[in-house]
Amino acid sequence: MNFTEAKDYIMDRLVNELSSDLLYHGAHHTFHVVKASNRLAIGEKINKHDYNLLITAAYFHDCGFLYQYKKNEPIAMKIAQEELPKFDYTQEEIEIIVNIIAATQSHIEPKTLIEEIMCDADHDYLGTTDYHKIASTLREELKLQNIIYSELEWIELQHDYLLNRHRYYTKTAIDTRQEQKTKIIEEMAGILSSKVK
Repeated sequence: MNFTEAKDYIMDRLVNELSSDLLYHGAHHTFHVVKASNRLAIGEKINKHDYNLLITAAYFHDCGFLYQYKKNEPIAMKIAQEELPKFDYTQEEIEIIVNIIAATQSHIEPKTLIEEIMCDADHDYLGTTDYHKIASTLREELKLQNIIYSELEWIELQHDYLLNRHRYYTKTAIDTRQEQKTKIIEEMAGILSSKVK
């Protein structure tokens, strides 16, 4: 496994080829997810081999955006399958990486600890004080895709997602992100109740 070369290959493509319309899903998001994956991996004490597979998946997880906006994860999985053999990853390692990427899809539940770490890292910002700033870039990105929400619709959508559809899986993420996420949910609930009155 030549992790450094694989990382350099995909980051060069993400930095140079991703659309400038990707205000949320740009290369900066991948860097954030890698950083969060690293922090969670340390907290969860995973072994070095699993760590390398996880971080490879983190670098590759959104590369499907190089080709299309919707249903980009299967494209990322295909790119990983096609490119990683060139960097001496075994078929078994590639299968694990593809499963980690697959777990980031909203309808898939993670099955292993490294899949759980990836899901938590991909949504790390939901439990940070930067939440509103980062979420606003997603809203602007969606607007450029002609998916437009009013202020109230956006708050309702985000509140529902945070409250009912998202969860942190790892103990490390729960311990470090859940409290702030709960504050954001309560803040949104307060805004929504004031709008109803």
